[in-house]
Amino acid sequence: MNFWDKIAGVYDIAEKINGGVYREMCAVTSRLVPCGAKVLDCAAGTGELSIAACAKAKEVLCTDLSENMLKTARKKAEALGADNISFDARNIFDLKDPDNTYDIVIAGNVLHLLKNPQGAVKELMRVLKPGGKLLLPTFTTKGHGEMLIKLYTLIGFDPSESYTPAEYKKMLEGCGCGRVRTKLIRGRIPCCYAVIVK
Repeated sequence: MNFWDKIAGVYDIAEKINGGVYREMCAVTSRLVPCGAKVLDCAAGTGELSIAACAKAKEVLCTDLSENMLKTARKKAEALGADNISFDARNIFDLKDPDNTYDIVIAGNVLHLLKNPQGAVKELMRVLKPGGKLLLPTFTTKGHGEMLIKLYTLIGFDPSESYTPAEYKKMLEGCGCGRVRTKLIRGRIPCCYAVIVK
């Protein structure tokens, strides 16, 4: 059992430690999803951004590598009566979807965990329709929340990178996928909410 399967049952408690940032991240996501959109959420964890997107979306596919995270996400969606969300185990580097499938693609708080974030961004862009939006909110922990991150590492959390907002934007620009717009969401662990339009 991997780290994410082990912590799936308590992941939402950890989210509450940084609750204001999560609430704003969900609000921004909801605003950016157009009515009737077809949405893919990758590395969705317990589904917070999928649930935020489903209010206006026609359909949302909530994906993660962790089956336990998906089980928790499914329970949350069912409790809210969100019947336009489906669930599937997917690898962010190999999505299996045809090119140009989704209006919105989301990958929240995952790129800092990956050895090859640029490869993931290119795969996410591949399945995004022309004119669609790639939503990439990610915690920018360098200089903020470092003690909290150190505590998380004691239980097995293993981020590959720590970014400042400027470093995160620069990394995304290096993907060559287009103009990167960012919004900083301040909190205990800030989030740099990045958007790329295909």
